[in-house]
Amino acid sequence: MISVAAAMIVRDEERFLPGSLSSLQGKVDDVVIVDTGSVDGTLSIARTFGARIFHFEWNDNFAAARNRGLEEVTADWVLYIDADERLHTPCDRPVAEFLDPDAIAAFVRFRPKLNYTSYREPRLFRRDTRLRFSGRIHESILPAIDLISEHDSLAITRTAVGLDHLGYEGDQSHKAARNIPLLRQAVETDPNRVYYWYDLAESLAAIGRVDEAIAVAFQGLQAARQYPSEKQRTNASMIFQFLARTYLGRGQDPSALIKEGLEAVPDDHALWFIAARDRLDAGEFEAARQIAEDLLSVDSDALFDGLLAFDQRIFEEFAHDLAGVAAFRLGLFAEASKHFLSAAAAAPDNASYRIKARAAFAQQRRLKA
Repeated sequence: MISVAAAMIVRDEERFLPGSLSSLQGKVDDVVIVDTGSVDGTLSIARTFGARIFHFEWNDNFAAARNRGLEEVTADWVLYIDADERLHTPCDRPVAEFLDPDAIAAFVRFRPKLNYTSYREPRLFRRDTRLRFSGRIHESILPAIDLISEHDSLAITRTAVGLDHLGYEGDQSHKAARNIPLLRQAVETDPNRVYYWYDLAESLAAIGRVDEAIAVAFQGLQAARQYPSEKQRTNASMIFQFLARTYLGRGQDPSALIKEGLEAVPDDHALWFIAARDRLDAGEFEAARQIAEDLLSVDSDALFDGLLAFDQRIFEEFAHDLAGVAAFRLGLFAEASKHFLSAAAAAPDNASYRIKARAAFAQQRRLKA
């Protein structure tokens, strides 16, 4: 049987760590924790769960901290996980049961936020001294995996193992301010990695520096055009989403950005949702209605094998609201009322949908009178 070790880096994670370690119980054979300077109860919690603890002096380099943990792994395979993530497997079976011993690595189904769809991410890989993380921030093992996969003709498989990330809930402005200096270094060191530009743009916008964020986002798109790949196109799609949302919020025309983004990644459902909002604003109600209906037809539970994650609400609550507004503007009041009621059922705490439904019903009654 393959043995699996979970490896994580922590610092002051007493809030999240018990849940993460609990989710690992019975699913992995060992837990290796690298602490970068905790002063709360993190280490006590780790000891309670029987984790092996090692220390690393923080040097603003996430990859270096992760690699310190890999040095201590003795199991056959590694699962890398964070304290604010939760592991789940079908029927709570051990991770090893889902691994191909002839593969070099495996994707998990990663959910980046609560109420989001999942996407594939390489979180499982063999213990191999050639496999090490790179990147001071948003560190990645994938470049090393890809090199060995190609050199040794070893597969990267897909699994039903899942990870749910909880750390993006609430205000993230403190993280944005912390990350900006590291991201500026990252884009200087590796200007071709599009995700760095995307996250720098989002981080700048989060602290109110929107004009600078827009300029950074366009630099990221230029990198994506110069160095195309599936991963680069996906990260560029997130930049198109950011720019289109920002343009809409400022009353600017995002249609050219939306068009270019969808030509590159036609199944970016979040960008389609923004496109529907743009069509509504432009008075193209039938086009907006059709996009909303298309979103309602998507089986969001099946969206676990791509590289993008989506807010589940764009396939239900938000899509019904969009379809309702479009139908109302088209004079289809019975249809509008139906959509608003569906949105209300999906989000019972949002009274605005019931108000819209009543308005549409009242208009329908006037037509019949």
